Amino acid sequence: MDVVTWFVPPSVRDDPRKTTRHKGIAKSLLVISLVTSLMLFSFLFVRGNLPPAEYVLFAAGICTPILGALLIRATGDITLGLVATNIGGILIVAVWAFFAGGITSVVLPAFLANIALLSTFGNAAILLVMGATLMAVLVLLYLATSMDWVPATLIPASATPAMMLTIMLGSVGLVVLAGVVVARERASAKAHLRAAQHAAEQSSRAKSVFLTSMSHEFRTPLNAVLGFAELLHSNEAKPLDKEQSRKIGHIMNAGQYLLGLVTQVLEMSRIEAGELKVNMEPVRVEQIIAPCLPMIELEARKRGIALVDASGARAGCVVWADHILVKQVLLNLLSNAVKFNRNGGTVTISCQPAGAEYLRIGVADTGAGVASGKKGELFEPFARLGAEAGTIQGAGLGLVIAKRLTERMRGRIGYESTEGVGSTFWVELPLAAERASGS
Repeated sequence: MDVVTWFVPPSVRDDPRKTTRHKGIAKSLLVISLVTSLMLFSFLFVRGNLPPAEYVLFAAGICTPILGALLIRATGDITLGLVATNIGGILIVAVWAFFAGGITSVVLPAFLANIALLSTFGNAAILLVMGATLMAVLVLLYLATSMDWVPATLIPASATPAMMLTIMLGSVGLVVLAGVVVARERASAKAHLRAAQHAAEQSSRAKSVFLTSMSHEFRTPLNAVLGFAELLHSNEAKPLDKEQSRKIGHIMNAGQYLLGLVTQVLEMSRIEAGELKVNMEPVRVEQIIAPCLPMIELEARKRGIALVDASGARAGCVVWADHILVKQVLLNLLSNAVKFNRNGGTVTISCQPAGAEYLRIGVADTGAGVASGKKGELFEPFARLGAEAGTIQGAGLGLVIAKRLTERMRGRIGYESTEGVGSTFWVELPLAAERASGS
């Protein structure tokens, strides 16, 4: 294990991303100590010897970044380590400046090390707080200088130009080296992200292939089960008794439900795999609505729910859509409006302009509405509103599929809901340039 890796907290070494970040910060702190050490030797070369106070300040300047790195290793808290290191650095340079000329001191560029460290690794909050602290220190140095509180400078006038050059070179070196460390850290982090993205994409493709394959494998025997159940149920030569018919009916209902779930999973996997073809063409809105209402009417009638077509004259509008996919989306919204409605309620289809270029097809229900705490989950995969009460069945993919299909048709989907009153789900499709002729 190298020195830099040793400064990485053991608790994060299994996480490549966190390890890279900790190593970058440890490198920067060690670089500050190294450059400060080189500045000490440069000062000795320029001046020959230093007062004891400056030796103490240099020792503190060399040790403070190392202590900050040790603090981060011990606690695993990067923010704590950076704040402690920067406060220490600001105090060291401030004391040095106080004894070396105050606000006119040649050592002021040494503050650059603190700003470089914060701007490369600190977050915005730390940068603002430490920046304000540094500004306050500079104001205090100004006041001390203007009121003649500073003592005689430790730096002789003859050495001032060389000292200024040395400190500026050291400060620039700190900033450049910190920038190099950050650039390498970011390059390494990007490499990890690319690798993780590639792995995630491969996993997603494998999942989609698996779901598609398994969905097909499930549908074949399931269709056979449903076929034989239908034969048994409709066998006039050997009719079933009442109890047998009831049980066969349960088999058929459960099979149809399972087939619907498998179909949804297959549809979702096809969308995610990019295998879904979209054929955009001008479609008259009434050609979308009219076939969908009879398909949902039987289920609505069982619960006494009225279907109201309030599309009016705008049903003659023409939109750009895939006529098969848009009907699938509308059927999904109608099915949900019936499923989540109250007995004896109403489902209303309406059409209205959505700006100059889109037409909105809305499906309103008089159900319980969407709870405020659940609104963020509506278009999330496998989110089943009402499942906690055991009243709603389904895989939670219907709205997700509707959203993906709508977006593939360059449309928009959304909803408005008032808890206890009802919901309106809508699809907005781009208008075609022409109107239906009415024939």
